[in-house]
Amino acid sequence: MITVTDDFLEPDLFFNVNVLSKQIYTSSDCELKSNASWNNNVVLTSNTVLIHEIQDTDILKSLQQQFEEYIITPSFFYWTQMSYIPWHDDGGHHAAMTIYLSDHEENDGGYFMYEKSDGTIEAIQPKSNRAIFQSNGVRHSVTSVSLGAPIRRTIQIFMKKRLTN
Repeated sequence: MITVTDDFLEPDLFFNVNVLSKQIYTSSDCELKSNASWNNNVVLTSNTVLIHEIQDTDILKSLQQQFEEYIITPSFFYWTQMSYIPWHDDGGHHAAMTIYLSDHEENDGGYFMYEKSDGTIEAIQPKSNRAIFQSNGVRHSVTSVSLGAPIRRTIQIFMKKRLTN
């Protein structure tokens, strides 16, 4: 299942996460991880994707309120030129969401693509404050960020269902 929502985050929250993501990316004190630790089948020949787990308690609380049935793990992802993710299904997660933070031109790449139930492929262009929610193991990929394109900043949220009593 794929759901696309424009203007997903409230304006104040979107402003705050956008500013924080820029500060973290340019900070000399910040710790960033990379996609080098990912399974090789999800990296292949991709250039570096930088990752920073979101620690800000106000942002975490605001995001968690939108996903009461899930335990979430949100991170900032910084997609460099020629970074991408090949076809996969996010095995091990019940659901996931991408929230685009940066602006994107049509030719900047980084399109989210997924396989519909009839086998056709749908592509979704990145757009600032657009969210893509996917669940139930939908096969998807992300096309390469183009040479010359600015860093693509996103929030990636991986979700596990809460255990109910």
